[in-house]
Amino acid sequence: MMPQLLRYLQAGVGPIASAGAQFLLSLTLLRMLSPTEFGSFAFLLVASQFSWGLWSALFCAPLPVLLSEQGKDGMEQIESCMLSTNLVAAIGALALFFGLGLMLNVPPFAAAIFALYSGVALLRWLARAHAYALGSRLRTMMSDIAYSATLVAGIGMIVMTDGKSLELAYTALLASAIIGMLPFGKRYLALQFIRFDPRLIMGYRDIWRRHSGWSLMGVITTEATANAHVYLVTTLWGPAAFAPIAASALLIRPIGVAQKALNEFERAQMARQIGAGRIEDAIASVRTFRLVLVLAWIVTALAIAALLFKAPRLLFPPHYDLPFMIAAGALWLAVAGVRLVRAPEGSLLQAAGEFRPLAFASLWSAGISIAMVLVLLFTMGPLWSIVGILIGEALFAAVTYVHAHRWRMKQLRSK
Repeated sequence: MMPQLLRYLQAGVGPIASAGAQFLLSLTLLRMLSPTEFGSFAFLLVASQFSWGLWSALFCAPLPVLLSEQGKDGMEQIESCMLSTNLVAAIGALALFFGLGLMLNVPPFAAAIFALYSGVALLRWLARAHAYALGSRLRTMMSDIAYSATLVAGIGMIVMTDGKSLELAYTALLASAIIGMLPFGKRYLALQFIRFDPRLIMGYRDIWRRHSGWSLMGVITTEATANAHVYLVTTLWGPAAFAPIAASALLIRPIGVAQKALNEFERAQMARQIGAGRIEDAIASVRTFRLVLVLAWIVTALAIAALLFKAPRLLFPPHYDLPFMIAAGALWLAVAGVRLVRAPEGSLLQAAGEFRPLAFASLWSAGISIAMVLVLLFTMGPLWSIVGILIGEALFAAVTYVHAHRWRMKQLRSK
């Protein structure tokens, strides 16, 4: 148990640092920007993190499964195909984010900087998954630390210059993503940028049919389960109405970012274990992963409770209603707890290539979540839309557990 916990500690240092840096940036801007400006910033950040989920579906989740099935020559072919496709897709995402920023009335220059950040962040997200798939945890950790240190330096500049414009915040994010690419080394950067070959993209069709199509469906419906309120509140009431919801969600932002990053690490670890026929080790990893996440949730909950009841204005400026923020914070903690319970089984199924049952589980939960969010929005207001998210997440967790249990029993019986 102790070696496993040390492994998680090593894997968690980087994600925790980057999550903390992003939290610090959001908290700094919360106190500097108007609710409308902060609502736009928070919406773009949520959309960017949604794109990380899409990249996990399209590239990161299939990658360790595919590499575990290949010899050396096959691995190089898979790498070249995935990275060439990744670069083209990231350029397309960049254009989409620029358009999204303009739709939210973000100044064009700021929208362009954020679009560049989003594109580079997607390239870094696959680079992290690639390093994990090859067992190079140190490179991923160094990338996260470089990202975090650069972002903290940028936050320092924002505070010292009293920079209330979004351009400086987005520039800090862009610089962090660029610096965070460097630790992956010359070979990876050459594969990603210099040896790009558009002809290799055609090879991605088979990967799409085998893995990514179902995985993408799962991610989209998972996003609908997790963030239906983001899009519905912003669309129906505008960024200003979304601002207090986004501000309260900051309380669980660090643990959410850390969970996503740890999931990339654990999924690659489980894929190697399953590929080697070590099913018991993969099942043991599920238990350890859950223990680590539950402990992280307890620490986060205690810290949030202490801040909300002892020094709430340290987090939220006076123009945010305090009872609203406390109630929203409690609901977000419940949502985070359900997500953490579901995460280990989800990682196991992804590592095993079981994307289809995950997709259907998230499809059902997405439908319930969207319906409940709409009902609660129109009957009780934006705050209680979070309950709709909680109901959808609970359903998703239950169905995911059932599928993972069936997979475990099948594997153990066949041994």
